[in-house]
Amino acid sequence: MVFSFMCYLRYLCCRDADVPTDACSVVDATLRATAVICCRSGPATVGNMFVGEPMHDFGVTMRARREAAGLSLRALARAAHVDPGHLSRVEAGRRPATGTLAKTIDRILEAGGELEVLAGRAAGPGWSIGPRTWQNDDRDALADVLVDTRPTPANAVELAHQWLITEPVQLREMRAGRRIGTSTVQRVERRVHQLRLLDDHVGGASTFPLLTAEIAATSDLLRLSTHSEAVGRRLLVALGELGQVGGWVAADHGRHADAERLYLAGMRAAHAGGDRAGAANCLSSLSYQVANTGDPRTAVTLARSAYCGAQGHASATTLALLGERVAWANARAGDDVACERALSDVDGAYERRRPDDDPVWVYWLDPAEIEVMAGRCWTELQRPLRAVPILERATARYGDDVARETALYLSWLAEALVQAREVDRAAAISLDVLRLNDRSGSARVDHRVRALRQVLQPHGGNSVVKAFLKEEATRSGRPRR
Repeated sequence: MVFSFMCYLRYLCCRDADVPTDACSVVDATLRATAVICCRSGPATVGNMFVGEPMHDFGVTMRARREAAGLSLRALARAAHVDPGHLSRVEAGRRPATGTLAKTIDRILEAGGELEVLAGRAAGPGWSIGPRTWQNDDRDALADVLVDTRPTPANAVELAHQWLITEPVQLREMRAGRRIGTSTVQRVERRVHQLRLLDDHVGGASTFPLLTAEIAATSDLLRLSTHSEAVGRRLLVALGELGQVGGWVAADHGRHADAERLYLAGMRAAHAGGDRAGAANCLSSLSYQVANTGDPRTAVTLARSAYCGAQGHASATTLALLGERVAWANARAGDDVACERALSDVDGAYERRRPDDDPVWVYWLDPAEIEVMAGRCWTELQRPLRAVPILERATARYGDDVARETALYLSWLAEALVQAREVDRAAAISLDVLRLNDRSGSARVDHRVRALRQVLQPHGGNSVVKAFLKEEATRSGRPRR
């Protein structure tokens, strides 16, 4: 049974014809990483990315992309509005590229963020293998950097790119043929949590390939390695967490069918590993997706099942999280009485919290997040007098460093303000949502922008609304009406 289940987990990563090539090929890419990365005679390459001395890397990569685009150095300098001599020195590795210049060059050469990452590496201390052959120690060192460096708005994109080119530690353990123990499981668990932290700053479009590769590698480790029953259970629990994170990331990328499969697979893995709270979190996460994209009544059933099933097996903070999704499902179903009761249960559970009892994956639930959910519920129920004060207080604690969450939460405040007939303020906040969406990389924010367009269109005579509708049409590429 475990074998067939693990084969299913491996299979679900790439089962659909519409799964992007990069999402499916990342597993093969990581398997080939050691063979491909070699720098005896120059900078190492993985696919079309370079690994080595940071300033040299940026210049070499820039030149390769410039020549591939058929641009002369002078033409590129003209397009970037910089002095050709300065750009020549940057390309030669004699001058560092500023963040602004790297972003501009990256956009012109359509490098997909690679040049920005390399410029960031050159700007400060970081990991580098230097001018020698790639060794096992280098692979381990980079793997450790990926889990030891806490993701921030400044380094999250770089960490995501490095994660893509670094072989998972699970694959090396399997090749070594050793019986795996708790040290290997601990490394896997740290990687799972690091991916969760990375999702705080990078949208689903970037993190979805990372999660599919990690699920595949961890599934193979469980299926093919030799280990004790206790180690096997911990790997199943880790897979359960990966299924939940992977489902959340897939949903953020707009891949709802993939998200459903990952949530359900994660639930089964967590249950098999004895983690009732983790299984409930996966089922509850699925209820949240169904509430947003399907039948809210089904979502209520799923959310209640997760909440009830976790009783006696979950910490108070975990119950508060599960209760939030019960409240949201009821709000989407239009049941204000059940929603208010669930929100009251959330507050009561959170007041009883004991942090030492909490699983690591509830780190993000705090009073501000609880207030945001309450405000969203009251907005969904068309109760702006209750929603607006809550959301104003809660959104004041968020900023540009968490662009996706700030954009999402401000969008709910804007919608509540429209309901309260504060149209000027709603439109002004909606313009902020548009600005933040440039950096969110999230299909969920895209959806909220469309929702704001819909609620503001009836007020098109308002000058601020006009500005929002014009800007939104320009950014979305839609013709203006």
